[in-house]
Amino acid sequence: MAESKDTGHQTPWTDSDKIGREAKPGDKLEFQRSGGYKHVGIYDGDGGVYHMSGGAGVTSKSDSLYRRDEISQVAGKSKVRVNNERDAAWQPLQETEILKRAQESLGKFGGTYNAASNNCEHKANYMRYGKSESQQVINMVNGIADTFCPPYCGEHPSFLY
Repeated sequence: MAESKDTGHQTPWTDSDKIGREAKPGDKLEFQRSGGYKHVGIYDGDGGVYHMSGGAGVTSKSDSLYRRDEISQVAGKSKVRVNNERDAAWQPLQETEILKRAQESLGKFGGTYNAASNNCEHKANYMRYGKSESQQVINMVNGIADTFCPPYCGEHPSFLY
């Protein structure tokens, strides 16, 4: 396994046409979106990303489909980076297993989209680590707890980590 996969690794934000120099097959890619949210997928090693999104075949805005699109298409004008920071806490699956999971999911419905329990980061983490979790959701919940809990209950009990 490469060093970045053992210790956790995050690259600086960059343009989509440059990320292929940094990313390795099976790496988790993050795409900046407005409002501080990040879209997340798995790099295929050949200029593409496996990700959960809407698109052709999706009949409802709440439905999601596993797709493979070119990085530049997913990024649009936004920046992208490799973010494998969870590697420091979670053992990533082997590259071949990550890509197998991603390829087997192509064209399948990902279920009803739910920002808190079934979003693109949940799916990318499942493909890379076998764990369906979203750090964006955890950060949001803890941020709300930090804002509202201390005046009423002292320090929040760190609801999620």
